[in-house]
Amino acid sequence: MHPVARDHIVASDDLWARLVIHREIMAALSTVEEAGAALVRLVDEADWRSEGFRALHALLVRMRDDTGAEFGRLNVRAWESSAGGRG
Repeated sequence: MHPVARDHIVASDDLWARLVIHREIMAALSTVEEAGAALVRLVDEADWRSEGFRALHALLVRMRDDTGAEFGRLNVRAWESSAGGRG
């Protein structure tokens, strides 16, 4: 396979930048999605019995929720950077 180099694509600088941004957002989405899935498992599988563990559980729940919110924001950015966001 031949790597795709910017010089080989006939596109404006704006389009090239949008493609690069979209690729990076999609990579971030994948990472955040994986982290969110791990946090969901941690919250669901843990048995919290002491104050320290309850505090840790509450922190994990907040992190899971924050991860979900970030995933939503990244989805919006992905849409904006794709053809759907042109306006």
